[in-house]
Amino acid sequence: MAVTKRAKSVVDQVVGTAKETVGRVTGNRRTQAKGAAHRRRGQASNTVQRITGAAKSNLERARGSVKSATQKATGAAKATATRTRGKAQSPAKKTAASAKATAKRTTSRAKGTATKAASRAKSAAKRKS
Repeated sequence: MAVTKRAKSVVDQVVGTAKETVGRVTGNRRTQAKGAAHRRRGQASNTVQRITGAAKSNLERARGSVKSATQKATGAAKATATRTRGKAQSPAKKTAASAKATAKRTTSRAKGTATKAASRAKSAAKRKS
């Protein structure tokens, strides 16, 4: 959209320059003044578009910087909280958690072994009959 507006401003400048020249050649001061006004309007519009584009670009860059800084700070805070939580855990809690994990693994293995044994027993029974 900004490209279209900038193109219009360039067209205004060209038209204004043409009118100004025609007014100068014909000696018509009114046409010359209208051409100068038209040209200046195009220049002003072009300047506004350039400044607006630069402001938008700077705004997006600032937003990106803020977002990056926020994510960095959040990540650091999460990491600190995780480290603190790990350090704050008592040795008894760590041992209990470790024992629970070991029991869970052992139970899981035992269930697998029992399932295999039952399957083998079924197969053996079918072969005998």
